[in-house]
Amino acid sequence: MIKSMTGFGQGEAASDRYSARIELRSVNHRYLDMFLRVPKQYSQLEEVLRRVIAERVSRGRIEAAVSVEEFAQKERNVRLNAPLLQGYLRALEGIREILGSDEKITLSQILALPGVLEVEEPEADWEDLQKVLGEAAAQALDDLERMRAAEGARLFSDLQEKIVRLEELQSAVAQVAPQVVEDYRARLSERLRDLLHGTTLTEERFLAEVALFADRCSIDEELVRLGSHTQQLKELLHSTQPVGRKLDFLIQEMNREVNTIGSKSSSVQVAGLVVELKSELEKVREQVQNIE
Repeated sequence: MIKSMTGFGQGEAASDRYSARIELRSVNHRYLDMFLRVPKQYSQLEEVLRRVIAERVSRGRIEAAVSVEEFAQKERNVRLNAPLLQGYLRALEGIREILGSDEKITLSQILALPGVLEVEEPEADWEDLQKVLGEAAAQALDDLERMRAAEGARLFSDLQEKIVRLEELQSAVAQVAPQVVEDYRARLSERLRDLLHGTTLTEERFLAEVALFADRCSIDEELVRLGSHTQQLKELLHSTQPVGRKLDFLIQEMNREVNTIGSKSSSVQVAGLVVELKSELEKVREQVQNIE
C-alpha cells in the first residue's frame, strides 16, 4: 500500500549512562532530504542517524531533532588559555592608553572574556551512545511510518475515486470518437469535392486522400495508451514499494495523451471531455505529490 510523505514520529531510549530523544517530521520532497539537529558535542552521531533514516525512508524532507542527556557526573577539567589571555590584556592596555583611562581591570572582567577558560569534556562512550540513539531512532521511525501509512490509506481511497472518474471520462470519449471521425470524413469529402470539381483526380485517389486526412484525426491510439496508463496507475497504487516518482511520470504521460486527443479532435463534445480529463488529472497529480 502507498505511503504519504507527511508524518511525525518520536522515540526515546536510555542506558545506564545516557538517554536520547528523537523527534522526526517529514514533508513532501522530490528526493530524500535530511535536516538533522544534533547537539554539537555529539555531532559525530549525525552520520549514524542519516544511515538509519535512509534505511527506512526513501523520499521526503526529514527534519530530526536529537537531544541527549548524560546521567553520570564526571569530573571536568578547566584549563586557562594563557596565550589568549595575554592577547586580551595587551588589547585592553592599548584601549586604556588611547582613552587615557587609569581604570583597573578586574578579575570578573577577565573571566567574562570568551575563551579564557576552556572546559575539557570527558570522552563520550560512543558505542553506548550509538546503541541508545539507534533504539530511539527505531521507535521514532516506527511512529513516523504508522502516520505515513495512515495518510497513505486516505490518499489511496481518494485516488481510487478519481481513477473511476477518469475511466468514465475515457469511456465517454471512446464512445464519441468513431462518430467524430465519420463526421470529419463527411465534411472533408464535401469540401474536397467542391475544391476538386472539374479536375482530373480519380475517384480512387480522391477517396484515398479523404481516408488519409480522416485517419489523422483518429484518437484510437491515444485512447489505447491512455487506458494502458490508467491500468498502470491502478497497479502502482497497490505496490508495497515507493512509487511516488513513477506515478508522477505516469501522470505526465497521461496528460500528454489527453493533450494530443484535444489537438486532434475538432468535436465540441470531445473538447469538453478533454477539459474534464485534464482537470481530474491535475487533482490526481496534486495527490501524487504527497506519495513516497
